[in-house]
Amino acid sequence: MISRIVGAAAVAALMIGPASAAKTKMASCSESSMAKADAKIMKMPDGENKSMAMQEMTSAKSSMSQKDMAGCSEHMGAAMKSSMMKSKKM
Repeated sequence: MISRIVGAAAVAALMIGPASAAKTKMASCSESSMAKADAKIMKMPDGENKSMAMQEMTSAKSSMSQKDMAGCSEHMGAAMKSSMMKSKKM
């Protein structure tokens, strides 16, 4: 009986762990994080990755203005991923 309770608690802990880790990996949609991301993207060399990052930031700002924080986080994450990629010249 006790082993079942301990087992159930272990399974619950395993299920909660990845969900909370995923939340921390999502980009934060706030004015300050938007400003930091914009500054980082503006420092990038011109090229395909910078254009893609700028498009994602535009989409993130649009999502934020519509109170779609999940969409905003998704676009911010894509923009940050583009900003970390090796530069491709246009």
